[in-house]
Amino acid sequence: MIPERYRRMLPPQWYENGVAEYHFEGSAEAVDAFDLQREDILQQFSPWSATWGLDVWDWIYFGRKQLLSIEERRKNIQQKHWSYLGFTPSVLRAIGLSSSSFKHVQMVEDYGKKEIRYVYPIEDRFDTKNAVQAVERIRPVHCNGVAFEPVVSEKIVLRDVLVVGIKEYHKVSEFRVGMTPIKRYEEVVK
Repeated sequence: MIPERYRRMLPPQWYENGVAEYHFEGSAEAVDAFDLQREDILQQFSPWSATWGLDVWDWIYFGRKQLLSIEERRKNIQQKHWSYLGFTPSVLRAIGLSSSSFKHVQMVEDYGKKEIRYVYPIEDRFDTKNAVQAVERIRPVHCNGVAFEPVVSEKIVLRDVLVVGIKEYHKVSEFRVGMTPIKRYEEVVK
């Protein structure tokens, strides 16, 4: 029987063809090896996923090979890439997100102090060195720099019983002899 991944691409008359079945069974290993090789080459087209192709990206951005670890080389390439893009809010947000391990970072522009402030949870491992270096490469003269604000994400929940006194008036059709014009009852809201 022809494997399902090939059946989706073949016309129905091939399903019962014995020669095609032998062909696909025999070539499955070669097709899988080619697919892995193709995926590996596709990974090299992006500096964020490249491994053996990172030397080419070093040459494109720096003109020479960096003698650092793969992660450090990727960070340097990313910083150089951001310096080409300029000082925009989207680039500043990307710098904050790449420096955070939890990815819960807010970039706040403080116009009064003329600085960029990154607000992140206190339990987050935020790479301040990477963020400062990346922003300093693209920072214009009127921006004073970068500030960091770790915040505590605890929430305080207040619970109390609230008694509300409600006054309600009778309708004219409800009046009987001896009734007061106001009905009064209390409702407890939690």
